[in-house]
Amino acid sequence: MFTIRWLSHALKKGGQNVQWQRRKRAKTVNNLVICDNAYNILAISDCIDGNHHDNFEIIENIKNMIGLLDKQHIDYKRSHLNADSGFDVKAFIEFIENHKIIANIKENRRNKKKNVPDYRYLSEYIYDFRFKIEVVFAWLDTYKRLLVRFEVLSNHFKSWLLIASSMINFRHIFN
Repeated sequence: MFTIRWLSHALKKGGQNVQWQRRKRAKTVNNLVICDNAYNILAISDCIDGNHHDNFEIIENIKNMIGLLDKQHIDYKRSHLNADSGFDVKAFIEFIENHKIIANIKENRRNKKKNVPDYRYLSEYIYDFRFKIEVVFAWLDTYKRLLVRFEVLSNHFKSWLLIASSMINFRHIFN
């Protein structure tokens, strides 16, 4: 079982992939993170401008992240992908299901035009495990270097994210 969610960070300086986000009243950058059920971070997307909505180039980012899972020889076929209702996009769900992943995504009621029942798969029991990625994000937020982005280049910031992720994974595995 995997969980996917957006990670957003505020910035002190300008730089690559930095845009103003009105609802946070700050310049932000977003990254997409895939986490497994054992609190391990499996893949992180490239930095995305903070002013875009959550589904901006979602297919391209997931394609790159699935490529990372393939390179690591992680078997993701026939596993569940938990996501909140922000990922309830027909093209995204079809892309996930074409890769033999079971989409366990809560329905976004704002997308629905009529009161037609949707017969998609949703396991509430598995969906309740979505809190695990929030725990992982809390662990990532303990690193001040990541809490506020000071790097100008997005590759440098992603490198710090990968270092923190590997430290979290090692601490979880060997502790």
